[in-house]
Amino acid sequence: MSKVPAFLLALFTGTLSVAVSAAPIAVSTTGQLALAPDVAVGPKGEIAILWLAKGNPDTPEAKAAAAERAKSGHSHRSSMNLYVAVSKDGGASFSAPVRVNREDDEVWGFAVSRPRVAWGRTGTLHVAYPANEMQAKLGKSVLTARYTRSTDGGATFEAPRRLSTVTDSDLSSVIHGGFASVAAFGTMGVAPNGNVHVLWIDTRDMKGGSDNGSVYGVVSRDDGVTFGPEERLAAGDVCPCCQINVAFDAKSRPLLASRQVTAGNLRSSSVGRADSAGHFTTRVSTGGTPWHLDGCPLKPTAMAVQGTHIYTAAHNGADTPPGVMLSASNDGGKTFATPYAAHPGAQVSDAPAFAAIGQRVLVAWHAKTDGPRRVFYRTLDADGSALGAPVELATGEGSTQTPALAARPDGRAQIAWQQGDLIYTTALEVK
Repeated sequence: MSKVPAFLLALFTGTLSVAVSAAPIAVSTTGQLALAPDVAVGPKGEIAILWLAKGNPDTPEAKAAAAERAKSGHSHRSSMNLYVAVSKDGGASFSAPVRVNREDDEVWGFAVSRPRVAWGRTGTLHVAYPANEMQAKLGKSVLTARYTRSTDGGATFEAPRRLSTVTDSDLSSVIHGGFASVAAFGTMGVAPNGNVHVLWIDTRDMKGGSDNGSVYGVVSRDDGVTFGPEERLAAGDVCPCCQINVAFDAKSRPLLASRQVTAGNLRSSSVGRADSAGHFTTRVSTGGTPWHLDGCPLKPTAMAVQGTHIYTAAHNGADTPPGVMLSASNDGGKTFATPYAAHPGAQVSDAPAFAAIGQRVLVAWHAKTDGPRRVFYRTLDADGSALGAPVELATGEGSTQTPALAARPDGRAQIAWQQGDLIYTTALEVK
């Protein structure tokens, strides 16, 4: 596989240093137009990189997307395939890409709604993603939440299962792309006890274009063999196109990071801890300049959890310049410290990701400074304070974007990103 030259990144100030431990590896192939990577590290150090790639241009969904782009210059329709590559030698090499979805299973996705991958405690590889489907009764397109898994280390995947209910609601007149209903912008995570949680933003409770989404979800307690019934976990106040994220405390209780819509169309990032029924009835704003927006900003809220410490990162368009703001809670999410800019001086920053490593937290994002979009990162201490200045991921010339991070059992972090039309990955040493 193709590689870029080996390098070391600049040292942080103080006693902490971060460096790339090996030359980045391109896990996707040059024949693909790859984007939106996700990364997961398994119990034995296995590494899985998941990404989207352009699907068949001759499908009805792809042709509809092309027609929409021709009219407006942009399409909310998407026809993608989903691929994974796995390393069983600590990231020294990766398998050839394996297609996850079936021929009749069209994946819907963008960088702002990336599919998710996670390893189970026994080595099962779990994948969740939104897919295109047709509502037969209405004869209209819908988006549904799908799940599949691999029990052989990513070599093969089971037939996908739909997790969301297809209802008779028809919001095609107000949903961009003409979808009758949407179950997308979701997330997935495996709790310490092994339970698999899949959550998504659902439009079934919306009555019109001014309404917001609800969060629905399902749980598997047998490593993805079966899932319980779907439940509404947060009702009617979630920004419908801002991807959510889930994380867990040491007792396997889930926490939800979302962009909550409150009075005056304030679109604030928030964190909620599940109650005894698993519902996120109370959520706390992570703070920052109020962002009034009559529309969806398509901006996720990233989150990491270490004990009672919760770390968040989210783009705030109300700040000057607009960019990723970092905040932390040291009391389990009851209160959050005043947010601060992840990248002071950047023209704009976006697409944050986290990895919690011991008493440190690594956060990455992409930003524009004086050239094309590039990936940057910095390390936070236990209370969320930054250690050193932002560091650019030195990957050669060109645009780099949409980073994903995962902690490794050896104390390093695995990072994946899009560079041009390829997906790259490497490990970061954290000392």
